[in-house]
Amino acid sequence: MVVATQIEHWIGLNRHLMNTIRNLPEMNRLPTGSKLTKYFPFTKKIGYKLTGSFLVAILFVLGVGLFFNLKMVQSNYSHLIHSEFHGILDAHEFAIKQFVTASETWSKHLADENELKEILTRSELSVENVEHFFMEHEVVFFENTFVNLLDNKGKVIYCSHQCDYLGNSFLGVELIRQVTRSLMTKSAIVGDSNKFAFYAASPVFKKGSMTESIGFVIVGKIIDDNYLADIQLGDDDIEMAIVRDRAVMASTIKIDGEPLIDIPLPYLEYLQLLKKTDSIIEIKFLKQKYFVTAKDLVQMSGGMPGSILLLKPRKELESIESALFSQYVYLTLLSVVIIMVLGTVITRRLLSPVLNLTKASIEVASGKLGIRAEIQSNDEFALLANNFNAMLVTIEEQHSFIQKQNESLEERVEERTQDLHLVMNDLKKLTVAVEKSPVGMLITDSTGIIEYVNPMFTELSGYSREEAVGQTPLILQSEHTSEDKIKQLCQQVSQGHSWRGEFLNKTSNEQLLWHRVLITPITNEDGLISHYLGSIEDITEKKESEEKLIQQATFDTLTQLPNRFLAEYRLNQTLSAAQRDGKKGALLFLDLDNFKEVNDTHGHHVGDELLKKVAALMNNAVRKEDTVARLGGDEFLVILNHIQKREDVESVADKIIKLVARGDLVENCSTKVSASIGIAIFPDDATKAKKLMQKADTAMYVAKKQGKSRFSFFRDEDN
Repeated sequence: MVVATQIEHWIGLNRHLMNTIRNLPEMNRLPTGSKLTKYFPFTKKIGYKLTGSFLVAILFVLGVGLFFNLKMVQSNYSHLIHSEFHGILDAHEFAIKQFVTASETWSKHLADENELKEILTRSELSVENVEHFFMEHEVVFFENTFVNLLDNKGKVIYCSHQCDYLGNSFLGVELIRQVTRSLMTKSAIVGDSNKFAFYAASPVFKKGSMTESIGFVIVGKIIDDNYLADIQLGDDDIEMAIVRDRAVMASTIKIDGEPLIDIPLPYLEYLQLLKKTDSIIEIKFLKQKYFVTAKDLVQMSGGMPGSILLLKPRKELESIESALFSQYVYLTLLSVVIIMVLGTVITRRLLSPVLNLTKASIEVASGKLGIRAEIQSNDEFALLANNFNAMLVTIEEQHSFIQKQNESLEERVEERTQDLHLVMNDLKKLTVAVEKSPVGMLITDSTGIIEYVNPMFTELSGYSREEAVGQTPLILQSEHTSEDKIKQLCQQVSQGHSWRGEFLNKTSNEQLLWHRVLITPITNEDGLISHYLGSIEDITEKKESEEKLIQQATFDTLTQLPNRFLAEYRLNQTLSAAQRDGKKGALLFLDLDNFKEVNDTHGHHVGDELLKKVAALMNNAVRKEDTVARLGGDEFLVILNHIQKREDVESVADKIIKLVARGDLVENCSTKVSASIGIAIFPDDATKAKKLMQKADTAMYVAKKQGKSRFSFFRDEDN
């Protein structure tokens, strides 16, 4: 039915083609209601597009140039500032070192003077004598330099300047503590009242001693904004500050007329600036941007970080950037004007052949014949116009040829339609045959998606046509089908070969059925696979019959244990594996004692029940990988794999003997049975199945002679 429907659709398309051919002369005219586009907005014209493209390109180039130029100016200016800052920092650091060295020299010189030692040795200090001593030595050698004297306990006993710590101990100052401990001259920047100062301290030793101090002399200089103004170096716009920790010790920077008292940047950034030597950062401070750099002052006391800090306004660089930006703006405006003028000229002169060609194409599209494009130049546009005219000639010739072929083509279409009717009738018969087929049929596309199933497929699978279409045949796959088998199938049919095989499939209601499957690829005119045709046939009853025959041929019908045939097969397999792996095993040959008396006294049905119970007990006494088989009558065989030692076999044999000798295996049976077991070890005793069974049988008869209900290992003398 599906195929017949497709044929009817093809016939309808064929009729539509015939009607189209009849109307070919009218196809040269535009459809009713269609409009020709004769005019474009200026934004769509080529000239304006070219002009816009040039504008975008030049603006991009100018923008990139401005960006990199600014970066280069900023980099060069930064190098200039860096060089300037570096020179000033080195100069200040050198000046501080020179002053500290001079202060240490003065303090050491004064400490070595015998006159000062005599002054400090006296019980009472004479201020007049001290001042007279300092005037003679011209200690105050420049402005704001001072001298302090301390006794041997670190107490201030003299100040050459006005101070508020006279009579106080200086042992709280880290520098004084270091001098007291080391008795050597040292220098540092320390706090002096509410200011900071350079200190150089030396111990004054008792006459004739270099270890006993009688006091200390300090030479110092106050550090303030006046000091910085006196030693200011470089440009006038470079501000300087000396910083101890976060506090500004001295600064030329003024805020509302007052000196700066705190560093103008976050503390963590300040510490990072000290770690990265020769680095410059930018900050915004007092509504203005500054370049900032700093350098460590190693003379700072107390382990606190100190530095020389320099600031320079960014106004000069900003004015350069502003001027550069203004120049680029003027250059951009000039470029825009030039490109607009050039764009207009290009549009009028170079693109006029394109306009003529466009006009000719509009006339051709409106249905006019004999139209030709005017050739105005000798360039690519002339070649385009020439080819356009040649194309028009070819179209007119083909139009005339098509009109001549209309009548003959119409007759051929009518004949083809009649042939298709005959094919449709044949396909309807084929469709009925497929629908009524006793074999399940399905058709998939090239990707395996089901497109059609017949009623028998629905009956075999349980899936209706609506449920199956759109799915893949894998809806029938059960857990018993391996992925390797599916891959082999797909590989074979994808290469264009048919595949035949059997699957244990699963129906929609989870029922397992055996299906014989045939899959055939269908190719199209190009030789490519377009569909797959599959057929399935239910062979479940046949498979069950085969399995039943196999069961009857290899298993004992009474105990469901492997029979002699299967036992010998498994024994051969076990012997081969033991030789290959270098392992040992054992064969147990078991015979029931007094079993004939049970049959004679209680009947064969009781004997059969006893045999089934013994078979179950033996199965439970061994491992899963071991084999228990019935050879016939009351004879059984046990194959033990991979034994480690002789005691393992003894344990299994003893366990079986005890289970059989329980006496309650069968109700109402007064006859007691027991088991006699003969044991042969492989490969020690034999490597062939029959030979090994003979030796185990011989050992079993030895056990019976020894009194039954016991086991015996085969020995060579038993032969």
